[in-house]
Amino acid sequence: MAYVRVMMRVLAIVTTVGLFMAGGVAGASQTDQVRLPISKAESEPESGSVVVAKGDHLWKISARRLGGHATDSEIAPYWRDVIRLNTPNLRSGDPDLIYPGEVVALP
Repeated sequence: MAYVRVMMRVLAIVTTVGLFMAGGVAGASQTDQVRLPISKAESEPESGSVVVAKGDHLWKISARRLGGHATDSEIAPYWRDVIRLNTPNLRSGDPDLIYPGEVVALP
């Protein structure tokens, strides 16, 4: 089912942008990789990790994981655990500087 959604999205993007041609996608070879935008929900695996999206920070990720009704006093201890768990593995080594595409482990 997910494959069908992805293929429908590819077709919609290709036809919207006007790249659809009888011979395939203009300027693309069979070995070229195409990177498609995905929604935030699709970027969060069911497991105990999340892929950082543009504009994310560890507090926002922690709050999202705990749900929309979590208070700051509920988020703070979880956020500290996220920082402790991920600081050694972050590309920057700084929990205040995370990059889109990085994988953040969740406790």
